[in-house]
Amino acid sequence: MKTIQSIRKDLRSIRYYYGRKDMFEEAFESVGRNTVSELAQLYNQAVCNAEPKLYELYVCLYVKNNTQEAGASILQCSVDYIAKYHKRLLNFFYDYFNEKEVA
Repeated sequence: MKTIQSIRKDLRSIRYYYGRKDMFEEAFESVGRNTVSELAQLYNQAVCNAEPKLYELYVCLYVKNNTQEAGASILQCSVDYIAKYHKRLLNFFYDYFNEKEVA
């Protein structure tokens, strides 16, 4: 079972991965693939099932490595709106991963 805290931790790792993806890809040749790339793939597959606004927010914040403030500017909305949808994104992942375990 994934908790909201574990999802937050995973998302921080995913943001770090995408922020340094070139280094991870280069290191793959000599060291091997880090498990964070598998974690990113897991969340990427999950978010494909989300509503478009949540998908867009995930890409903006985690894949493109933007802050909520920068995301608000890019998506042309308020920081409060981003914060609201970020909470919805966390809840989407919570529901998605915990429903998958039950099934």
